[in-house]
Amino acid sequence: MAQQSIHDVSWWWEMRNNSTESTMLVATIFVLILAILWCKLKRSNSSNGAPSLPPGPRSCPIIGYLPFLSSELHTQLTNMAHTYGPIFRFKLGSKLHVVINTPELAKVVVRDQDEVFSNRDQSVAGLAMTYGGQDIAMSNNNPNWRTLRKIFVHEVLSNKNLEASGSFRRDEVRKALKNIFAKTGTAIDVREIAFSTETNVLTRTIWENTLDEGVKHRNLGAELDVVASNMVRIFGRVNLSDYFPSLARFDLQGVERDMKMQRDKLDKLFTSIIEDRIESNVKRSQGEMEHEGKKYFVQILLEHRDEKDDTSLSMTQMKALLLDVMIAGTETTATTVEWAMTSLPLAEKMLMLILASLLHSFDWSLPKGEEHDLTEVFGLSLKKRKPLIAIPIQRLYDVSLYM
Repeated sequence: MAQQSIHDVSWWWEMRNNSTESTMLVATIFVLILAILWCKLKRSNSSNGAPSLPPGPRSCPIIGYLPFLSSELHTQLTNMAHTYGPIFRFKLGSKLHVVINTPELAKVVVRDQDEVFSNRDQSVAGLAMTYGGQDIAMSNNNPNWRTLRKIFVHEVLSNKNLEASGSFRRDEVRKALKNIFAKTGTAIDVREIAFSTETNVLTRTIWENTLDEGVKHRNLGAELDVVASNMVRIFGRVNLSDYFPSLARFDLQGVERDMKMQRDKLDKLFTSIIEDRIESNVKRSQGEMEHEGKKYFVQILLEHRDEKDDTSLSMTQMKALLLDVMIAGTETTATTVEWAMTSLPLAEKMLMLILASLLHSFDWSLPKGEEHDLTEVFGLSLKKRKPLIAIPIQRLYDVSLYM
C-alpha cells in the first residue's frame, strides 16, 4: 500500500514538472491548426475569383505601416510608386489604403468610375464638425447630398445670384482700401486685412448684415476667425480613432470632444443669425426679401425649410451648409480644399477681387527692408512660418479713389 502511494505521488510530480512542456505542445498544435485553416480560407477566396490586392510594402501586425510614415508624406508616396508601381496599397492601423499615382488612373477614379469612388472615409473630427456628415463636403453620395448640392449649385451659386451680389464685394473691398490707406506707411498684417474683408463679404452675401452693423453681431468677425481657425487646426490633428475605429468610442485624444466644443460655439452664432432672419422676414414683403434678383443665402435656405417636397431642409442641414461656406470662404489652408471646392465660384470671385485691389492700389514693402520668409510648414495644415507683415505705400495719384 505504501509503495502504491509513493508511486502515485511520484507520478503526480512528474506530470507537474512536465506541465510547461505539455502547455507548449498544445499551444503549438493549436497555432498550426489555425495556420492551416487560414491558408485554406485564403486559397478558397482566391479560387472564388476575388481580385488580388495591388502590391505594397510589408506592414507590422495591428499598427500596419504607421511607424514608417515620414513627415513629407507626398515625397514618400512618390518614391513608393517608383518601387511598387502606379497603384499600390498599405495598411494604416486596421484600415487598408490604396494609392494611385498616374493621370490615367486618376481619370478612371474621379471621372469614369465616379459613382463607385464618390463616397469617402469619414474622419471622427469631420463627422463631429458637420453634425454627422449633414453638409456637402463630408456627406456620402446619397439623396441628402444630392439635394444639398442641387440647392447649393443651382440657387446659391447660380450666375444670376453671384452677379447680383457683386455690389457687396465691391463695397467691402472699398472699405478695406480706405482702412489700409489710413495706415499708409505703417506695418500691417496682410492676412488679417484679407480675412476681415472676406468675412465681411461672406456675411453680407449670407445674411445681409455687415460685421460693423448692430451691437448684437459687432464681434462676429473675430468670433468666426477664432472658431474657424480652431476647427481647421483640430481637423488636421492625427487621430488614432481614424486608424483604429474600435477605439473611436473612447476618444483617447479628445479630438471629437474638442471639435464638438467649437461646433457648438458656431452653432450658437448660426442660430442667432437664422432667428434674426426669421424675425426680419415677418416684417418684410417678398419684394424686400428679394431685391434686384439676388437672394441672401440664409433666405434661400429658409425658403427650402418651408418646402413640403424632397428639397425640404432641416435646421441642422441649414447650419451644416452655413459651416461649409464659412470655412471655405475664410480659411486658406490645405485642409480646407474639400470645403473650398463646394463653393469655388464664390471663393474665386472674392479672392481675385481682393488680391487684385490690394496690388493695384498699393505698393508694398517689408519692414526694415527684410525679405519675407516663404518657407512653408508642411503637414495636414499648410501655412507660412511667419505672418505676412508689410507696409502699404500709396500708389494711385488720385486720393479720392481710396475713399
